Amino acid sequence: MKQSHIVLWKVFICLPFLLVNYQKTANFAADSQYFMISIFRIIFLLLWSALMITSSLILMILTFNRKIPVIMARTMWSPGILWGAGVRNIKMGGLENIDKDKSYIFVSNHQSHLDIPSIIRSVPVNLYFIAKKELKWVPFLGQYVWATGMIFIDRSNRKKAIQSLDQAGKLIKKGKSVLAFPEGTRSLDGALQRFKKGPFMLSIQHDIEIIPIAVEDTYKVLPSKGWRFTPHNVKVTLGKPIKPTKDKQNVTELMNKVSLEIGEMMGSAS
Repeated sequence: MKQSHIVLWKVFICLPFLLVNYQKTANFAADSQYFMISIFRIIFLLLWSALMITSSLILMILTFNRKIPVIMARTMWSPGILWGAGVRNIKMGGLENIDKDKSYIFVSNHQSHLDIPSIIRSVPVNLYFIAKKELKWVPFLGQYVWATGMIFIDRSNRKKAIQSLDQAGKLIKKGKSVLAFPEGTRSLDGALQRFKKGPFMLSIQHDIEIIPIAVEDTYKVLPSKGWRFTPHNVKVTLGKPIKPTKDKQNVTELMNKVSLEIGEMMGSAS
């Protein structure tokens, strides 16, 4: 057999192994690229948040106006966060359901860390939060939440949790709207989870309308587990206000009604 034929035969035999190794190398290169991009995104998000929170708190102290940090979060912080995370576009719907002269409890599903900036960017009113107490100790963020008058809730202590809801009710009576995530934790696959009763008890006790919010595809940009970013579009849809009945309807009934509305909005958009 000629030497050239022997070489060709060896190449033919080794070709499958070469292709497998090439694929592994290509996958490794792609994963490394995704990893480095995600690292740069995380660094940007942290620096941008630190800059916005620090500057907004300084302006609040200088002007004695606690609304400034909330306004800056809606108009500056959230657009920067969404851009840095890779959100290509936000499709908004149902904005006509908001009366800017009224206060609401906005109730949303929870898919990702990007839900908050997506909602803040979409809803044309300043929003305040019922935040879990652990956030109080997060640098910059804890000080921001405390300084702007938002509510910390201790879920492990029922008595303190009820007191926090009462504080949220007083906040709304002063003309401020509150955002709550009744699922309590982020969904792994974007599917709607079971709700907790807190926001609905607040709605009934203080006779406050609820506006359901359906957030979609934020988990595709940044999943609940991990920090790998994938550019994608996001959709935020607001439903019509749901008012508690005068006879103080059952909390479970109101909760199920809001959950069904959010599920339908998510289903109609998919």
